Amino acid sequence: MDRPKRSNVFMAASLKTENDTSDVQLVRIRDISAGGAKVQGPMLDVGTQIILTRGRFTIPARVVWCGDAQFGVAFDKPINVDEVMKATGPEKAPDKPVYASALTSDYPGQAKASSHGTVRPTDRRAVFGLRVTG
Repeated sequence: MDRPKRSNVFMAASLKTENDTSDVQLVRIRDISAGGAKVQGPMLDVGTQIILTRGRFTIPARVVWCGDAQFGVAFDKPINVDEVMKATGPEKAPDKPVYASALTSDYPGQAKASSHGTVRPTDRRAVFGLRVTG
């Protein structure tokens, strides 16, 4: 029997074990085919029943192998890989960390342009572990 064509991907999904009451975990799907996927995430035991969610798709599966920070799953039913790949992944953290706003706001150490057009910090205190010199 031929193995289904696999697509190498790097896409986010949510994972929940069927008999677990813990929170949903964010994982990365590293490759996917109609019958299964390689997932990067928490270590699970072989045989664990899971549910992967990506966009509107909820995909029941079971863990069939485990490796270093990755495991393979077999889907309970074949999926349409193209449709799952087009689906939006779970919401993620903002692109900018919250503290980055301090670098672009009226933070006391924010750089200001001088009358000569050069940008110099308004004070010389260490900001976020960096020391201003010069």
